[in-house]
Amino acid sequence: MSTLDGAALVEANGAAFHVDVTGAGTPVLLVPGAGGDARQYGELARLLAETHTVIAYDRRNNGRSPLRPDWAQTSVDQHAGDVAALLETLGTEPCVVFGNSTGALIALAAALKAPGRFTGAVLHEPALLGVLAHPDDAMATVQPVIAAGVEAGGLAGGAEAFVQFAAADAAAQLPPDFLDGLRTNARVLLEAEFGAFSSWRPEPGALSGMSVPLAVLSAEQTAPFFVEAAEWIASSAGTARRTVPGGHMGFLNHPRELAKEIDAMF
Repeated sequence: MSTLDGAALVEANGAAFHVDVTGAGTPVLLVPGAGGDARQYGELARLLAETHTVIAYDRRNNGRSPLRPDWAQTSVDQHAGDVAALLETLGTEPCVVFGNSTGALIALAAALKAPGRFTGAVLHEPALLGVLAHPDDAMATVQPVIAAGVEAGGLAGGAEAFVQFAAADAAAQLPPDFLDGLRTNARVLLEAEFGAFSSWRPEPGALSGMSVPLAVLSAEQTAPFFVEAAEWIASSAGTARRTVPGGHMGFLNHPRELAKEIDAMF
C-alpha cells in the first residue's frame, strides 16, 4: 500500500510535498488541478478511503507544499515525474490515479511516463487545450474572468476568480482552507502553470499504445472545449468517453458518482 499513514512532508524528485494517506485497501492517488491543493478533494477522498488507501498530495509549490526558489518554471512532464517519484518514495504498489482538469493532464503524463506504477487512470474533464481546433476560443472564455479578478484583488483575486468560475454551481463547496492556499500561491498558478500546462499535448501514437487502462470522463454541465479534449484523448486511446453528473469540478458536489467511476477501475 504505502509506508506512510496520515500526513507528512515527503521529499521526492528534488522537491517536498505535503502528502495525506488515509484508509486501507487497494491504492488510489489523487492529483489536484488548479491550485494544486489536495484539500479540494476532501469529500471524494473520504468516500474512497472507505475501501481504498487514498494518497492525496499538494503539488510542488502549491497548497501546503513548500514554495521553492525555482517555482517560476514548470511543465506537465515535471509534475508527472513528481508523481512517479512520490509513489516510489512512498513504496506504493501499482495504483489507480485520478486527476481533474490540469490534474488529469499530469495523471495521463505520469501513466505514459511510468506505466508500471498504475493499474488504471481516471481523467475527469482534462484541460487539454493543445488539441483543440480553436484553442483561442477556450482562452477567451477564462481570460476576462481572471483579468476582472486581478483588477479587483491582484493575483490572489485573479486565481480565486478563475477557480470560482471553473467550479460554477459547486463553488460554495470549495473548502475555505483550499481557497486560502490558492490565494497564497496565486503567482504559481497564473505565472508558472497556466501557460505551461495549456500548451502540453501527448502524442496520439503514445495514447494508442498505452498499457494503462483509461477512463475518460466529461461532465454534463461543462464547456464544449472540455468535451472536445476528452473526446480527443478517448478516441486516440481507443476507448469511449463517458459523461458524468455535475460540472467541471463535479467532485465537489457529486463526489459519490466520481468515487464509483474510480472504483470501476478495480
